Amino acid sequence: MPTIECVSIMNNKSKTFCIYCSGGASRVIKFYSFKENIQKYKPKKVIYDGNRQDVFKELSELFGQDIIHYNENIKNYNKEKIHTSTSKFLHYSLDKESIDYLLCFGCKILKKELIDSYPNKLINFHPSLLPSFKGLDAIDQALEYGVVLIGNTAHFIDGGIDTGKIIIQSAMLTEEYNDYEDVLEMQFPMIKMVLRDILNYKISQKAIKKELSNRNKKILIPDKCII
Repeated sequence: MPTIECVSIMNNKSKTFCIYCSGGASRVIKFYSFKENIQKYKPKKVIYDGNRQDVFKELSELFGQDIIHYNENIKNYNKEKIHTSTSKFLHYSLDKESIDYLLCFGCKILKKELIDSYPNKLINFHPSLLPSFKGLDAIDQALEYGVVLIGNTAHFIDGGIDTGKIIIQSAMLTEEYNDYEDVLEMQFPMIKMVLRDILNYKISQKAIKKELSNRNKKILIPDKCII
């Protein structure tokens, strides 16, 4: 596949973004454990809604005062169902911090009010080659089905479950799969490509290739996002 050098235009200012993550937050922690990534592509805020104190500690060490533990704020919306309350808190945080984009690595379903307020600004990273294997346990679904390729999709969030417009996908041969991290770490170059092609960060193709070379597997991935 030919290389396309696509850096942001000088007059286009980089957009602000926030990260939402759940569970073990392994993708966020590993991506930002690289010094270059935390220095150049640090989000304005990181919102973690999991209940693991060890994960929150790791996130705090990386992001300092820019980490928000949503469980500590849930009393503000304790009459709401968890998906609705999480969506409302994310909406409140984006508005309060004047954030342009939300990158989602979390497990809650975002609701209509938030989606309508931030059209094509909420980007989900899902561990399957959509439209196949939507929802939870996507990697397990794909393996059980017996697919030849296993991978990831970044897409804009709409009112459905993993049905929004696809931005970029990555894939590897299932025969090379060892564990979840083989799939999840393929999202690292995808993150940089989303930051470059959609949020106007100045990221060279060399930096993208560096993320690819850090992986031990052969990865199929396009040169740029589809916008």
